Amino acid sequence: MLPASLTNCGRHDYAPAGDRQLLMRNKSRVLIVDENVESALILRDGLTQAGHLCEIASSGDMALIDIRKLVFDIAICNVKMEGQSKFELLEQIGLIQPTLPVIVGGATSSVQEAVAAIRRGAFQYVPKPFDIEQILGIIGQVSADSPQDQRATIPVGKHVPAVAIGEIVQASPSMRRLVESIGLVGRSNAAVLILGESGTGKERVARAIHAVSSRANQPFVAINSSAIPVQLLESEMFGHVRGAFTGATQARRGLLVEAHGGTLLLDEIGDMPLALQPKLLRVLQFGETRPVGSDRSEHVDVRVIAATHRDLHLLVKENRFREDLRHRLNVIPLVVPPLRDRREDIRPLTQQFLLEARERTITSPVVSINDEAMSVLMRAEWPGNVRELENAIERLVVLGRTSVVTRPDLKFLEDKPPGGEPWPTTEGSLWTLKQMNNSYLDWVLARTDGDKVRAAGILNIDLSTLYRWERAKR
Repeated sequence: MLPASLTNCGRHDYAPAGDRQLLMRNKSRVLIVDENVESALILRDGLTQAGHLCEIASSGDMALIDIRKLVFDIAICNVKMEGQSKFELLEQIGLIQPTLPVIVGGATSSVQEAVAAIRRGAFQYVPKPFDIEQILGIIGQVSADSPQDQRATIPVGKHVPAVAIGEIVQASPSMRRLVESIGLVGRSNAAVLILGESGTGKERVARAIHAVSSRANQPFVAINSSAIPVQLLESEMFGHVRGAFTGATQARRGLLVEAHGGTLLLDEIGDMPLALQPKLLRVLQFGETRPVGSDRSEHVDVRVIAATHRDLHLLVKENRFREDLRHRLNVIPLVVPPLRDRREDIRPLTQQFLLEARERTITSPVVSINDEAMSVLMRAEWPGNVRELENAIERLVVLGRTSVVTRPDLKFLEDKPPGGEPWPTTEGSLWTLKQMNNSYLDWVLARTDGDKVRAAGILNIDLSTLYRWERAKR
């Protein structure tokens, strides 16, 4: 039994002010991080049965993606995640959302390990396997400690707030044209395919379409096809009946059912497994969805918006995407331009991100960016687009020591890859393409301080591709 002094580190107010909405009483949004899918499902079903809203991430990187995009009341993770050192994920969560309570699960009842977890920012250390009643008690403690009007939630499924057209930065002509198209597209229920590089803001466009549509008062549900393990994706989308697979102790409604009457965003649709594509096609054709393990179909009224940075036409040629599904999704295509093609938007975006970052790090002295530094931001190539710009401003605010950002603070944007020759050589021979690819990957990871999510955005590749490249180097 752990000492009572280790059960709470007294942290409150963990929802960013700009994201706060009224929380339904006694309901918390929980992020479960566990490589063991069965263990994660058992915990989720227990918490869901008690009325809480749960998301599952099967790796540390997937957890960080969710924490950047969604608002949680509490997170549950292991002491050590695969591919990471002890407490590494806990510390990474603390950098992104320092006031988010985190329950750390360990393999032992070691007091020393519990103390180490608390010192690194854990809300509580709990030996595994988890006791559901104990976890529920901790969640109740978090709820009691946090003032009701200062907590935030997103309803069941990956529901996210809508975006008013006026909230989209549109200083450039290309973005003004896109916003005009959003207003027109919102009038219909036709499927929309949003195209654009990683980090351009495709989900924001989808949320704006929903906001101006007749479905605005209904759910907006987003699911990322590349961020969810294949074995979980079908269950997340279509739901499952009790006993459909090991660990399915409770029936679960899929996100398609959760989005009934509203809008479903299928982000990174190009990464959807080929085996699931016929089921999605049937949803688009007939509005039918069938839970895993069930012999009955359900009718859903859902507007589908898909988004991808991939060339679906090429994927069709490579037999990795169904052509009939591509036609069904591509009724109304919208293209989100890269940031380098709309530099007029960089200044207002920077101002917006600066305000938002200061809300998250209220102790930062940074309040403005001088003209010389702004010129650097305006000239940068931004291969990671708006997401990379946002991350850069976040870094400036978190690490800033003075009230004004100056050009030297932006040195990390002006650094060049190592090596003086444009075509490096090894023992008198030109590098192979694989050697150059590995060298550039190492440089980008060094530039992002090992942040694989950001590195994948800069490289314009999926996180799974980045992991594959890293494995190929070994």
